[in-house]
Amino acid sequence: MQEEQLVKYLRHRMPHVSDLRVSNISRIPGGASRETWSFNATWKEDGKETTQGFIVRRDPPASLLETERDLEFRLYSALQKTGVPVPPVYWLETGGEWLERPFFVMGRLPGQTDARTIATSPDYEKIRPEVARQKAEILARIHTIDWEALELQFLGVPPSPEAVAGIEIERWETTMRQDALDPQPVLEMAISWLKRHKPVAQRISVIHADYRTGNFLYDADRGITGILDWEMAHLGDPMEDVAWVCMRAWRWAGDQRVGGLIDREEFYRLYEQYSGLKVDRDAVKFYEVLGNLKLATIFLTGARVYCEGKTRDVLMALTAHIGPSIEVEILDLIEGG
Repeated sequence: MQEEQLVKYLRHRMPHVSDLRVSNISRIPGGASRETWSFNATWKEDGKETTQGFIVRRDPPASLLETERDLEFRLYSALQKTGVPVPPVYWLETGGEWLERPFFVMGRLPGQTDARTIATSPDYEKIRPEVARQKAEILARIHTIDWEALELQFLGVPPSPEAVAGIEIERWETTMRQDALDPQPVLEMAISWLKRHKPVAQRISVIHADYRTGNFLYDADRGITGILDWEMAHLGDPMEDVAWVCMRAWRWAGDQRVGGLIDREEFYRLYEQYSGLKVDRDAVKFYEVLGNLKLATIFLTGARVYCEGKTRDVLMALTAHIGPSIEVEILDLIEGG
């Protein structure tokens, strides 16, 4: 991403300002489904100089996930006044005339996202319990917002609470069969188990679908400053997010703490306190199995796009080596059940 491209685009979007300059352009590491770029812009308006940080979320040439950028943009817009901390959003571009590929622009919030740092660094020892509490409180807030009043039906309304689990099984079973390069016996076993253990959702809520340590911004003074990466959001069972939070893949401290931050039972207690919902342990187990199936399938997609030459991103190549550990977790979860 080049400075002159960004300057040209911002002049298009802000024709009323003068002396517009762009600096500190950098790509933020990670981003399995969309490239994330950060930059500063400085301009003069009404005789005053303003500097602001921006984030660009741009479609990559190929990714682990096929997601809709306009869905994420619309959801960010809708959440602005709900108390869920999200960045402000500004512009959505569906073509490639400005930055080669579609993208949207949002404001940059303070903080960092590194999961291992918040889970293990002595610098964050004092704020860690507060971050864990905030993590439960914000998830509860997401699950209890009035999605009908916010007109979030575009996220896909399940026909009934009984249908929710089956919809998610079908979503990931279809993707797995489409993208697998070879037979997947453990994932087939997981699908069979899931179809026999479908829970009924206690309510239909907004589901972040990737709510974990690593997908929120935090700093040492305020804790969580923003929830990011909503590209898989949909309407579904709140236990889906609770289970995803608890998955082994996100236990960054190397112990049993959820997200590397908090004991599982304490997380459940806080979530129940803030949401008024009951943590259904059988449903959480179901969605942990589903979550691991989902994660394994996302990595199968990464391996396929790499093997097909759609990307040379080494992250996609490495995903094939993660699958076996996820399969072991699936087997451990469904053992005896």
